Amino acid sequence: MRKIIIAAAAALALFSSVAGAARDVSFTVVNKTGGTLEALYGGPSSSGEWGESVLDGEVATGGTVTVSITGTSVCKYDFRYEVSGKEPYEEYGIDICKIDGQEFVIK
Repeated sequence: MRKIIIAAAAALALFSSVAGAARDVSFTVVNKTGGTLEALYGGPSSSGEWGESVLDGEVATGGTVTVSITGTSVCKYDFRYEVSGKEPYEEYGIDICKIDGQEFVIK
C-alpha cells in the first residue's frame, strides 16, 4: 500500500467553507474500476483547481492507496480519477471528514 500526502494549505481555507479547526484526515481509496488508476487529483470543492496527481505510481484494480490530507479545515473535496481505457471520472462534494479512517471505494 502506498501512502500519499496532500498538503492542504491554509490559504485554500479562505476560499472554502470552514468546518472547524484544522485537522488531519486520512482514508484508503480502493480501486474497483476494473482498470488501472493512473492519476488521482483532489482539492477543496470551492477551489476549482485540481493541482498535481497525488499518486506516485499506478494502482491496479483491486489495489488501494492511502490518502492523507493534513491541516485542513475544509471537509468538502472534489476528486478526479483517471483510469486506463476509460474517460476521466469526477466526484464532487465528498465529505472527507465523514470518511476519515475508512475506505472510499471508486467504481
